[in-house]
Amino acid sequence: MESLLILQSSQAQSDGEAFAELVATVEILRNPGGCPWDAEQTHASLRPNLLEETYETLDAIDSGDPTSLAEELGDILTQIVFHADIAKRGDSFDAASICNAVREKLIRRHPHVFGDEDAINEADTVVDRWEEIKRAESGGKRSIVASLPSEMPALAYSASIQRRVMRVGLPWPEKQAMPLVFAEVNGESSAETEERAGKYLMGVARQVQAAGIDPEVALRRATVSLRDHVLRAEEIAGEKSLADLKDDEKSLIWERAESEVGDS
Repeated sequence: MESLLILQSSQAQSDGEAFAELVATVEILRNPGGCPWDAEQTHASLRPNLLEETYETLDAIDSGDPTSLAEELGDILTQIVFHADIAKRGDSFDAASICNAVREKLIRRHPHVFGDEDAINEADTVVDRWEEIKRAESGGKRSIVASLPSEMPALAYSASIQRRVMRVGLPWPEKQAMPLVFAEVNGESSAETEERAGKYLMGVARQVQAAGIDPEVALRRATVSLRDHVLRAEEIAGEKSLADLKDDEKSLIWERAESEVGDS
């Protein structure tokens, strides 16, 4: 049924045909008689290329140039198709299985759109429901920090873990309030607030560096400590999800984890 819904869109059909042409192009490049460089690539050898293309895409987003963004997204899409072709030749997976798997996941995790659940109007409610479905898919028990790669830049890693900690209502943020609190200013535009926040972060990094400490290393160490605190709290909670506990239960578990792991 879902496939029929998608096929009703002429744009989706056109996109599918273009994607098929890209898959065929990469296949020809990597076939015997094609490009020797393309043919010898592996998942591991393409790792730096994928990282570079990702950062170039982020730059294109920041530039606000749609032409540049389209080009960089095409480069990332090419990377995906290359990995799919490599895997296909190793009888692992292919472009079709990638598309089918992610399509099925999107449908499964949006029951308010594709299923019988009532429509949802609040974005926060959608995020909560998404997390509930992920936990159910993993057998009812899933770490809230499990999917975050520690190789992320320290600031992005820290922000992501903190968002997840706050989303489930753990008491950590209240205990970690900074002496100098950053807050919004009435009448300030979002761009002005972002710039002021950036200067605030630069000031913190400058003070830390002036003390002879690498801000990146320090933030990563503190974030890993918080991650370990979360993991220990989840172990103590056992089969229960932290998100489903009452506030007093969360506090007790968090304090016990803190005493066992150390101050985050």
